[in-house]
Amino acid sequence: MTVRVYLQAARVAAGPPVEGDLPAERVFIHATDLPEIWVETESAGVPEPGRAVSFALARGLDLGFERIAGTVERTLVKGAGRMRSNR
Repeated sequence: MTVRVYLQAARVAAGPPVEGDLPAERVFIHATDLPEIWVETESAGVPEPGRAVSFALARGLDLGFERIAGTVERTLVKGAGRMRSNR
């Protein structure tokens, strides 16, 4: 089950994962006037909207950051061709 987690007040950081980080399988940053950042994870431990969360990239990439943190805005559960929203 893949969960897409939309983040508010998101920030990226360099450095290794820390205890409690969820694995980030995919990261999307839409840099517009109204920025949007979401992370997809296979983890079942995604907190409810309004809670803080942190992710570490599941694989090493040369992006200049390895960690993403923010507040859960909403989530979408992807599976079987459908997506369920948790607002």
